[in-house]
Amino acid sequence: FGIKPLYLARTPTRLVFASEIKSILHAPDLAATARPDEQWIHDYLVAGLHDHKPETAFGGIRNLAPATYAIVTAAGVEETVYWHPQLSTDGSADPAEFRRRFEKAVERRLVADVPVGTCLSGGLDSTSIVCVMSRLLAEHVPDARSMGDQLKVFSAVFDGDPIDERKYIDVALAASGAEPHWIRPSSHDFVDELDRLVWHQEEPIVSTGPYAQWCVMREARKEVTVLLDGQGGDELLAGYVPYQVVYLRQLWRERRWAALGKEAWAARDVIAPLARRQLADRRRRLDLAQVMRPAFRAGKTAPAAARSQDDLKRRLLEDLTTFSLPSLLRYEDRNSMAHSLESRIPFLDQELVEWVLRLPPEAIIHRGWSRAILRDGLVGVLPDKIRLRRWKVGFTTPESRWLRARRAVLQSLFRSPLFCSRPYWDGRAVADSFEAACRGQTEWSQFFWRAVNVELWLRVFFDGEGASRGGQAPDADFRRVGDEAAADLSGTKEAALALAAFRPNWGRHLFAIGLDGRTMFLRAPVQTQLILSGDDLTAAVVDAFQAIDPDVALRAGDVVAVSEKAVAVSQGRSYPVDTIVARRLARVLSRFVKRTASGIGLGIPATMELALREAGTLRILAATVASALTRPFGLKGVFYRVAGPQVAAIDGPTAGTIPPYDTHAKLPPSRPDLVAAELAGALSAVADGPVGVAIIDANDIGAVVLGASTDVDRPGLLALLRDNPLGQGDQRTPALIVRRVGSLS
Repeated sequence: FGIKPLYLARTPTRLVFASEIKSILHAPDLAATARPDEQWIHDYLVAGLHDHKPETAFGGIRNLAPATYAIVTAAGVEETVYWHPQLSTDGSADPAEFRRRFEKAVERRLVADVPVGTCLSGGLDSTSIVCVMSRLLAEHVPDARSMGDQLKVFSAVFDGDPIDERKYIDVALAASGAEPHWIRPSSHDFVDELDRLVWHQEEPIVSTGPYAQWCVMREARKEVTVLLDGQGGDELLAGYVPYQVVYLRQLWRERRWAALGKEAWAARDVIAPLARRQLADRRRRLDLAQVMRPAFRAGKTAPAAARSQDDLKRRLLEDLTTFSLPSLLRYEDRNSMAHSLESRIPFLDQELVEWVLRLPPEAIIHRGWSRAILRDGLVGVLPDKIRLRRWKVGFTTPESRWLRARRAVLQSLFRSPLFCSRPYWDGRAVADSFEAACRGQTEWSQFFWRAVNVELWLRVFFDGEGASRGGQAPDADFRRVGDEAAADLSGTKEAALALAAFRPNWGRHLFAIGLDGRTMFLRAPVQTQLILSGDDLTAAVVDAFQAIDPDVALRAGDVVAVSEKAVAVSQGRSYPVDTIVARRLARVLSRFVKRTASGIGLGIPATMELALREAGTLRILAATVASALTRPFGLKGVFYRVAGPQVAAIDGPTAGTIPPYDTHAKLPPSRPDLVAAELAGALSAVADGPVGVAIIDANDIGAVVLGASTDVDRPGLLALLRDNPLGQGDQRTPALIVRRVGSLS
């Protein structure tokens, strides 16, 4: 089935082969000529296809197909397939026989002289393995001794998230008596580890989901050396809802009307939500023609993704051999090997698979139940709460919520010069489409992740040092790689000097592309003293700018963005939350405000009370009514459009805010235009020429100019601040130099 990989590449003088692509890239006569395979990238970006053919994302490097051996002679390489899966429907659909074969498949994979454990997601497949392992341990089966005195299981959980499976995991633990180990992946850690994940995976992956498995296997390696996993169960036994749609179409094609009616009715609770979601997404679907470059798509072959739509067994075989399982096995191999862990997969036991492939389709989907023979065969083994589950999640991440939570990091990537220079996509269009999806104006498209993954893959293996040594070091920083490339792309000395002198805040790039899609700008954070109530803001900012290295010092024509938080604090407009007396109306209205990861906003009575005082009760009530009336139509942000930017700038205590202001609520600055003009005058003297200043209310969701000197291009500036490059917490960089440093060719 291709559980373990073997890659081949030809050079003018030899054949190179290895179990990892990065090893092949180190071959001296191959590293300098390795290039991205543009057809592969096209198939991946357009249709999400990967691991579906022998060719890899690296031109000239191919994967030896599953169940294949190669003979190398002076004449070349001859490949032979030694096993073919055979479909039939004449097998015995005996649940007891399935149970016997499945238990044997698990038992075979316990043979080891090192500790053995297993993954547990709370789904049907992983729980089946856990419960069978537990029984084998209780029955003192000889090979079960590898589990020790108690089975160890490893689970990823996401506290408070809709995909969290803790309640099902607890059921499995109660039934098996296994020893749990909890892993809590986070979006912050995911961003920090992206380079390393991409380096180990070697080719782009389907989603952020494999990161959860990565975290689980890293934790498991502390306790065990061999880990059983449930890969292949869904593709073998129709674990995904779309398989039930395929089966209904098969019944229609076969004119089995009675069976069709029964199956459709029995599966209505899982099929109806899928249909509604697909219809809703179709109305707001991302148009790839708007974000991809026509020149790249021209001449490319349309992706060959003709999967069977009305033959269940054939569809399962296609996914086992081509469209689904090969990619899952790659993730499994890379994630386990990255942590020196041996992974074993009971559902891909050859005898078990061959037996299932002979089953009639009604043994796999029956009366609306997917994986019917497994559910029937493991009665008394599986707890019913899991055996009779209708929905599955598995090892994955809350991807759309994670990427929305880190939208500023992705905006920084999408608007970086290196991303915008790629021949595949229009960087600005991708960034704008991503922003619209975050606001709910268009569907959430997997294209965003694919673009991120391709970009990071290029940075790891083809940009900078990676182009000459078979990939960056696994601890490289993709943002630094992007900024180094941007300095080269600019062709200017000042970009190189700025790269050496300034450091962007976490997750951000130092350089960005402007509104025209070509002009390159520096966004250099400047650290100031801690601004306290009553401080002279102008003096503090001037002191900070005078301390900058003369080679990159403030100069005429620069624009300085200043955080409104620093201005408001210096004006004494920040108050300890416990000193604000909230009226009843404030307490009531604050209950209807959604708290976000980027700031608490008006989600507490204290900040709502400040909003009522700042804008007046009538305006806040009008904004509340407008928001309530438009919410059913999917419109977002109406409240703040009615209440105004001054209300939107009110903040409560947020994580990362520097003490003592991590316990404060803050009003917007008073007379921001006047403050901007005063700062512009003082900084122009430092720069020996005119400098523009803007007072910015920025967070990870967006940015607004609250006040500015007369010479500031507000739309152009805001386009450069959508990733919130200011550091308003413990970075103490509330000021930012914006400077034109070149353009893309």
